[in-house]
Amino acid sequence: MIQGPDSVDKKTKKTVPVDVKAWTVDDMGVRTDVDVDTLHHLYQNNDLPEGPEGHYNTLGNLGSPRQNRIFFERDESHEFMFLNTYDMFITRPNDFHFLNTKSPITNVSYNWCGTRTTGDDHFKALFSRNAGKLFNFGFVFDYLYGPSYYDNLSTSFMNGTAFASYTGDRYNFHLYYRHNHMKQQENGGIYNDLYITNPEGIANNFNTGDVPTNLDQTWNRQDHDVVFFNHKYNIGFTREEGDSTNLHEVFVPVTSIFHTFQLTRYQRRFLSYQPQTTYYTNHFMAVGDTISDRTTDLTMRNTVGLSLCEGFNKYAAAGIDAYVAFENRRFTLPDTLAAGTRFEHVYKENCVFVGGQLTRTQGHHIHYNAGIEACVAGADAGDLNINGHGEFNFKLLKDTAQFAIDAFMTRNIPSFYQTKFHSTYAWWDKDDDFDSEMRTRVQGTINLERTRTKLSFGVENISKFVYFQNQQTLISEATSSTPAVYSYAVTPIQASGNVQVISANLRQDFVFGPLHLDTDVTYQASSDKDVLPLPTVSLFGNLYLKFRIAKVLHTELGGWINYFSSYYAPDYSPAINQFANQDKNYRMKIGNYPILTAYVNFHLKRTRFYLMYYHANQSDGNYFWAPHYPMAPSHVKFGLSWNFYD
Repeated sequence: MIQGPDSVDKKTKKTVPVDVKAWTVDDMGVRTDVDVDTLHHLYQNNDLPEGPEGHYNTLGNLGSPRQNRIFFERDESHEFMFLNTYDMFITRPNDFHFLNTKSPITNVSYNWCGTRTTGDDHFKALFSRNAGKLFNFGFVFDYLYGPSYYDNLSTSFMNGTAFASYTGDRYNFHLYYRHNHMKQQENGGIYNDLYITNPEGIANNFNTGDVPTNLDQTWNRQDHDVVFFNHKYNIGFTREEGDSTNLHEVFVPVTSIFHTFQLTRYQRRFLSYQPQTTYYTNHFMAVGDTISDRTTDLTMRNTVGLSLCEGFNKYAAAGIDAYVAFENRRFTLPDTLAAGTRFEHVYKENCVFVGGQLTRTQGHHIHYNAGIEACVAGADAGDLNINGHGEFNFKLLKDTAQFAIDAFMTRNIPSFYQTKFHSTYAWWDKDDDFDSEMRTRVQGTINLERTRTKLSFGVENISKFVYFQNQQTLISEATSSTPAVYSYAVTPIQASGNVQVISANLRQDFVFGPLHLDTDVTYQASSDKDVLPLPTVSLFGNLYLKFRIAKVLHTELGGWINYFSSYYAPDYSPAINQFANQDKNYRMKIGNYPILTAYVNFHLKRTRFYLMYYHANQSDGNYFWAPHYPMAPSHVKFGLSWNFYD
């Protein structure tokens, strides 16, 4: 629970309580408390496309597709794969934050940089209020607009979400509806990398908007509708707690019955009003004046189950959940008849899953959860997912230390779009070509609060790894005045053997009076860098002074550095909205370029705001977030977040 300063109405002298709680809910109705978004520290980095600590490869523009360079931080892939690269904007159903507040709360935030033709604007508004202690409702409006410093790379995303929850002792529910409308312009990367690596070799002075790009009048558009509804009925008893002066009855749940309904409709369109006959190697359907490829995914999932609750007596040391889920999927893809006539083909899948979970959250020393889910019938029959997390708190040198271990083992049939995809420029049918992908990971973490140290180490083995591969064809050789010209194709590939990844991460924060230094260093090693390329070292360092002005204005004044070692990073494929490994015959390395940023970050009562000079060290060099996609140039960025309670 986050508590802010009370607000006093001068006319009524009434104190307005501002306590706010937030949590997430999974398919079994299990609530997990999360922090309310009121943190001052690193607020200035929350709107960066590369992430607060720069862990993502991106196209450089706000909201543009991105991929985490830290392999162990990558999210599980969506069935609708086109969501994978937009995790800056898209919230998974089980990650949505429900609220409970003692008084109505409104949060308005705005981030800005550049001009109307460059830079970006991001506006977000949240409203939430309670009707009584148990029922809460609200809405979110999120609008992101990024014209980009480089041509033909603009983003325009809009989200509207309505939510409600009721958290009674015997019955509770959580409901939300989310709609996204997303438009991403594609430029295929800059035409000549010398504009970045050797700008002095370019004959004339130029701005970033003058840099030629490979594509024009080309867009990826997505529309999403998501409904999530979980409700749960608890069966239990009441007992008296407290002492003789404060005796009260408390409801103790013993068994719960839960049901979760999810309905998702995702649509992705690839549009081009100036078809590129040379940029793409293959043309699987007739190329006219306009290219309009569309695919949709309509999925309905119902989960029903039973829970034996944790802690209702001394023998119930853990909670046990068991469930069965029914999932129906409907996909559409463009196809062609023998005569070349175009039409939409419908593919249907049905699956039955069974699963369970063992959870311990109470107590001071040991917490754990372990889950298993198996597909017993349908398109994914044979899929198996086992995961576990454990925490052990103990005393170490007069400090509280925590050791955590995370592990999982999965065996999954490749998703629908990994095995089947049809469009004008990319086409594959690999239903019978791919085997199940198997992954096993073990990761341990030790956290020392007193010394501000967090160290983790993990290893993962992947068998039959499925990834995307770019394939380039040389059209014309480079000359003294023009770069080489290539055409592009992309396809999924399954590795024949095993790929191992070893990763170690150290987060260490230092404090010397008002001077703070936060460091985050990650080491990674991939056994097959052609299949799974990763940078060996990634570094984020933040040096700042922390103090107050006039005793009320919390201030952080400093700068940060972001760096990763050079490697053959995955390229971005506009045809499928995904990152794909570069062609080994024509690939380029990125990285080995530190980016420096200066900032001042303020917090005054309910208001956070900052001023930042991004990429202060811009110079000739290899400043790419992805192959042929440069980092944004030096610019000033401003942001504001304001909470209102009434």
